[in-house]
Amino acid sequence: MGIRIIIIIGLMLLISPIHSQRLLGGEIGIQISSAIPANATNAISENFSFQLAITSNTKSGNYWKFGTEYQRKTFDYKNQKLLYEFYNGRIGYFLQVFSNYRKNLLVYTGISGMAGYEVFNKDQSILQDGATLKNTSGFVYGGKAALSLETYLSNSWVLFAFSEVNYIPQSALAVWQSQFGIGTRIFIN
Repeated sequence: MGIRIIIIIGLMLLISPIHSQRLLGGEIGIQISSAIPANATNAISENFSFQLAITSNTKSGNYWKFGTEYQRKTFDYKNQKLLYEFYNGRIGYFLQVFSNYRKNLLVYTGISGMAGYEVFNKDQSILQDGATLKNTSGFVYGGKAALSLETYLSNSWVLFAFSEVNYIPQSALAVWQSQFGIGTRIFIN
């Protein structure tokens, strides 16, 4: 008799439309990610970005993202490498454009406002061969558009891949900068 009850309960759980609780409003997550600039020609160790963010889910399954980023690129000039570093903070909103029935595979698109500081060649404008670097370091601001493919590994752990395009009109490097990468998010409540 006990075996029959266990089998019946097991079948009810398999057939039942009970789903895990994901995308709850007010859920807070910590996100860590890393990316590679799309125009990187050198080694990954010389061209990368690292992002740290806090996310807050809304009731509709979308989320707010508050983050900071460090980006590094190197450029070859004769026999030396010129370093570009970009420190920024951003606030953005991500809208869910697709999710499967069980909410374990999702696609988001997002837009963010950002402000930061870019540094060229560690603020050294005179190069080793006597040439002068005309790009100057300074504060910049702009926007970011992103597309993210996310999958839930558990109810509180997300793995994602993303592509981002930065629009920075005052940048001395490039107005449009893109990158792609991977990351993880862990919900803490």
